[in-house]
Amino acid sequence: MAPSKAGADSGRRALELLFAFTEQRPVATVRQLAEDLGIPVPTAHRYVALLRDMGLIEEGDRGQYHLTMRVAALGRAARRATPLVDVAEPFMRELSESTQETVILSRLVHGLPVCIHRVESLRPFRLSFEPGQRLPALRGASVRLLLGDLSVAERRRHIDQALAVGELPPVNGPEAFLSEIDHAVRQGWEVSREEIDEGVWAASAPVKEGSQIVAALSAPCPAFRLDEEQRESIIEQVVQTADRISQALST
Repeated sequence: MAPSKAGADSGRRALELLFAFTEQRPVATVRQLAEDLGIPVPTAHRYVALLRDMGLIEEGDRGQYHLTMRVAALGRAARRATPLVDVAEPFMRELSESTQETVILSRLVHGLPVCIHRVESLRPFRLSFEPGQRLPALRGASVRLLLGDLSVAERRRHIDQALAVGELPPVNGPEAFLSEIDHAVRQGWEVSREEIDEGVWAASAPVKEGSQIVAALSAPCPAFRLDEEQRESIIEQVVQTADRISQALST
């Protein structure tokens, strides 16, 4: 493996370890982190040492590590640099209250889909992704909308690069994935069924600034508590809220 490729993979692994800390599990041992990433414990120790030296994590009681306030400062800086979140926040809260579901805002960051904000519902359930964490590059309703502004060549390159680094392939294959992007953009919304989290159905709609898709608004819901009428209602509300955010961005 070329040194640059090895360094990039190591950096990606270190960031994945950092993202393993969540609101639901703010502390973790090195062994737990190794299991989360599917790597040997000695390798996890190296990444932990790197993040500790950078002041991003620190050791607490009984060998458990947690994030430092330096990470919180990064989050505040990112929020201030992202007016999109400030504009979308009240609309997202209104949607969450109306649907009683969690609402997520995601966008492409360096070509990869990232959850940039989340509003918890009054009936929270565990999701795989926290604000600031990368989403699967080839699965989910949101990513099919986020790729909508790319050319066909750019979409193919996105697929090839994602598969090359071990991303989960599209549920129906790469060629179908390309067609699904076109379909999602044409109809102005998209849904996914257990593509990312088991038992989760999600509706997404594009957020635009002018004619450009800048984000995707999504409402992931436990599939077991939705009938067809409720799913249609959530799709309609997600689309309407995304349109309102888009209008606010353009004023």
